[in-house]
Amino acid sequence: MAGLVGFVGEVSPAEGERRLREMAQRLIAQGAERIDLYLEAGVGLAHVALDAAARENQPIWNEDRSLCILMEGEVYDCADEKRRLVEKGHRFRTDSDAEYLLHLYEELGEDFALRLNGPFVAAIWSPERRRLLVVNDRWGLQPLFYAQVDGRFLLASGARAILADPAYTPRVDLIGLSEFLTFEHALEDRTLFEGIRLLPPASVLTVEGDALTVRSYWEFRFVEEYEDHPEAWYIEGLVHHLRQAVRRCRRGDGPEGVLLSGGLDSRAVLAAMDGAGGGAHTFTFGIPGCDDARLAQEVAKRARTRHHFVPLRPEDLPRMVDEGVWLGDGLNSAVHMHILTALPEAARHVRVVYTGSLGDSIMGQHLRRPLVAIYPEDVLARMLFRHYNTGFSEPELARLLHPSLYRRVRGRPFEAFRRTLAESRAILAANRREHYSIRQNERRWILEGQRLLRSRLVVRTPFYDNDLVDFMVRVPPGLRLEGYLYRRAFAAAFPHLAKIPWAATGEPLTSSTRGTLIRLGRQLRWRLRSAGLRFLPPPRRRPYADYAGWLRTVLRPWVEEVLLGERALNRGFFDPDAVRALVEEHVAGADHTRKLGVLITFELWCRYFLDGEGGKEG
Repeated sequence: MAGLVGFVGEVSPAEGERRLREMAQRLIAQGAERIDLYLEAGVGLAHVALDAAARENQPIWNEDRSLCILMEGEVYDCADEKRRLVEKGHRFRTDSDAEYLLHLYEELGEDFALRLNGPFVAAIWSPERRRLLVVNDRWGLQPLFYAQVDGRFLLASGARAILADPAYTPRVDLIGLSEFLTFEHALEDRTLFEGIRLLPPASVLTVEGDALTVRSYWEFRFVEEYEDHPEAWYIEGLVHHLRQAVRRCRRGDGPEGVLLSGGLDSRAVLAAMDGAGGGAHTFTFGIPGCDDARLAQEVAKRARTRHHFVPLRPEDLPRMVDEGVWLGDGLNSAVHMHILTALPEAARHVRVVYTGSLGDSIMGQHLRRPLVAIYPEDVLARMLFRHYNTGFSEPELARLLHPSLYRRVRGRPFEAFRRTLAESRAILAANRREHYSIRQNERRWILEGQRLLRSRLVVRTPFYDNDLVDFMVRVPPGLRLEGYLYRRAFAAAFPHLAKIPWAATGEPLTSSTRGTLIRLGRQLRWRLRSAGLRFLPPPRRRPYADYAGWLRTVLRPWVEEVLLGERALNRGFFDPDAVRALVEEHVAGADHTRKLGVLITFELWCRYFLDGEGGKEG
């Protein structure tokens, strides 16, 4: 896994190098990564490159060696800005993004990141001032964790690397745990590790002397005073910005692939690539015959890609979860790590993979009519909390957690939810919901899957393009509602792919004979069943996974070993009877899949990081 690690604080030179190498080693996922080190008295910084053939060594210095930079990620469309910097006297020794960021920082100061478009995290060190500056992109697409331990500042692209400092004793962040059990992810900057925080998006973190400060350089907002444009203007603008976003990402730096589902977002990315002229690979995973497999195969055939289908098998889940808990620092549920199924196959064929992440949120696909309204703050908070509370409810937490622990976290998940919901400062419920979804749900849950992919691949997410997002936040909610504008724009720009049904509705995006026949078939089946022919199965979707069934059958021994063993039941966090009852109810037919998923993740996290057992460390 590529990324950064480092420390600022007193450590002997020999110990500093040993510790820095150990931190870097904890990021490594496949053994082919390259580690670049920088050490001087009281500071150590390292960059782990995804492969040993990475172009430039880091850190990169400016002309007078007064500043150096280490960076992970990439930025797009910077050729014009580079020329202006050269005209102002800056000299470039490489064509790397890292050197561009360093010179831009020299020219503009701490707000240089406002000019950047792309996923990155960078650490800039000033030896003379003894000052470290850490900056990330607007969306936090390259995660960075940090902590202060025994007078030292520690940073790492994986929280597990911070555990290499012997002064850090891993303990559970109880509030982070309560959020994880409630939402299947933590909120804001929390992790499961007490004292380890995730750097918020669009942040400038400064370490100078004994002072550590974190400030935001940009705020994400929905515009709520809309301009008067015809629908055709918005359609043309959306298509333009989508194509531009994809074009910016394509740097010609290796074989490309798209993670292709039966949905619209990955299809839109592939369409905007024009199928990469038939040279792109596409990857789909799931149960053979599922909707995603069937529809993605049809899209791939129409787009003339080299398509790969990887079956999702329940017997592979324990291995995937072991790997995922380690690589993801326990921040994702065991039933949401299926991306690891396709990772080995993708890594065999491509270096770069594109995903449709953020598409459904920024395009309004989850917006429904009741949200195009204004609600009192408390009413909206409770209404949306019910939607996002996909794990344990508050009464269920009271039964699950040890009484002394529950008293410390009672009501805290809802408090955090309400606080983060209010950060949007929007008036319309639709905009407040989407702001929360993008800033919390997407970043702390969906992007955890991207982090697993980045352990072996370069991941590009065109929907996070600055200009595309800036365009969409100015689209009136009525046009974003249920993805209306998005679907119209896709149908107008890519009619050949719009004729293929998509998973959300099972129908094409455009009127066609095929769509009519699908609807007639559904109506006929419904009428026949209503007339008494109940032996006819109702129309149903075929999901890519059956975690509920697997956890109560073929994976039941694994569930019981992880959750019902003496060690797990005696940790003191959960009431043993409540855990036993949850497993028994699920086996008997209740659906506790998502609750079991977070409990499995947490127990494995305890084994790896509290007990020091197994994981990739071993």
